[in-house]
Amino acid sequence: MLDIKIKILGAAELNDFRIIRLSALAKAPEMFGSTYDSEVVKPLSFFQSCLSGSTIFGVYHKGKIIGLATLTRESGIKISHKVVLSSVFIKPEFQRQGIANELLRALIAYCKAQVEQILLTVADDNQSAINLYQKFGFRVYGLEKNALKNDTKYTDELLMKLFLH
Repeated sequence: MLDIKIKILGAAELNDFRIIRLSALAKAPEMFGSTYDSEVVKPLSFFQSCLSGSTIFGVYHKGKIIGLATLTRESGIKISHKVVLSSVFIKPEFQRQGIANELLRALIAYCKAQVEQILLTVADDNQSAINLYQKFGFRVYGLEKNALKNDTKYTDELLMKLFLH
């Protein structure tokens, strides 16, 4: 496996976050609820808001950001024991090298001290991602029909959950 560093992004990594987020939207548009065209024109304050509202993990190789994953904790008093995992992305040229495994290991370890459950949604045709999540113990608990709409094409999403305790 490549020599990588995984860290939680802060204000100092604002430009790195913007770079990898736009790369994810450009290279894997079917995986996200947003689009490259809608976010490339957003001001830096938009990306700063994303950073301050969630815990975002960045994956670095040789000082350049190559991946990310976002954790957003539920805010209601009765649901704050859960976090939602989203925006998991590794640049295509770095995929299939075990990097996503390391990223998931790091964020699960982080979550164990913070919350009891990790929830996520994944396109029902993204078998490699589904397999990865299942390998880490995530289980399907539902299906959202027509979860994403791109022009006239719909994508269904599986709802998955990992109990940490």
